[in-house]
Amino acid sequence: MRHPTLFGVLLSAAVFSLATTSQAAEDVVDVQKFQPPIVSQSVPVQQHSWSIPDSVRAARVAGLSAIVPSYNGKGNLIASWNPRGGRVADRPTFIIVHGGHGLSPANFASAEWLIRELDANVLLLDSYWSRGRNENWLTWNEFGANMRMLDAVAAARFTRSQGADPKKTFLMGDSQGGWTVLRTFTAGHSLEQEVKSLYRGGFALYPNCPSGDNWYDRLPVGAVNGREFVPPLGPYSMPIVVFTGSLDQATPISECKVDKTLKSASAWHHYEGATHAWDAPFGGIGSKNPIDGKCTKAENIHNHFPVCRSNKYTDHMRQEIVKFVKSHAPAGNVASTEPARSAATPVVTDMTHEQRTDEILRELAGGKQ
Repeated sequence: MRHPTLFGVLLSAAVFSLATTSQAAEDVVDVQKFQPPIVSQSVPVQQHSWSIPDSVRAARVAGLSAIVPSYNGKGNLIASWNPRGGRVADRPTFIIVHGGHGLSPANFASAEWLIRELDANVLLLDSYWSRGRNENWLTWNEFGANMRMLDAVAAARFTRSQGADPKKTFLMGDSQGGWTVLRTFTAGHSLEQEVKSLYRGGFALYPNCPSGDNWYDRLPVGAVNGREFVPPLGPYSMPIVVFTGSLDQATPISECKVDKTLKSASAWHHYEGATHAWDAPFGGIGSKNPIDGKCTKAENIHNHFPVCRSNKYTDHMRQEIVKFVKSHAPAGNVASTEPARSAATPVVTDMTHEQRTDEILRELAGGKQ
């Protein structure tokens, strides 16, 4: 048997190192390209069919204003900052980033719950209004994941300046906001070290999860001008938890690269029968009796996908978020006090198990009737 020489081993290691460095260097975020100009500082009264002032009042959060300096420092992003008086550094901090609809009642409901349940500092961040938009349903453009990641970094810089502890700071996003979470914590991009200095981890709720290596060639002609609009996702440099639904027609997991994007998360929970936005606050933000099973259609003009409330999955998701925060934030007094509404055990798929993952993929491919 022929053994490699020391020179050969060193040469191979050098080639591998160069290849790894080259691969990492390719994922450089063009800040100039992904910082569309700040052109407005006003908050709309109406966002699609919901009232922003009503949502603010129902969630009992601070009013929205232009307070977060953008990543490039050329203007301020609009946000609602809700610090816990006199104990900001002691409490967990959540930065909530919205989906393609912009800030929605679900985001305000999450803020209300986090403040009530975890006594958390919460920043509700908007990425569109200051840039003269109300939504980004088309997705594949300069308002997508890379811009949103820069906004997430800018938001964490702000909360740190307000006394928040980065070791207790979490990023939470739904839909395109979930895409933002996946992108922000992906290892190897040019902002990785700054992200690691600002965050402890994240939560991606029913996220968009296309990545350039398996999506770029399938996009409609003219949808993108470069692969950077569909940037790489996963594996992750920090702990994150992903939640997906089997009946999600807006962000189905069939669009994801399963091993790299979903299975590399710290935990992946897949809910059987859940649609997109199963945590929609039907019955009112902060309601003690949300309307379980109520369905509607999304206002997205390109895809009127179904949205159905599930109390069971919302409760389970929130329990998992609390468990994650308690295990990853150093504070010992982060405790859940609100019992779940249903005593029934959710039908939850632990997607770290290979057998169930394969079964779900077969179902998506039509292999199981």
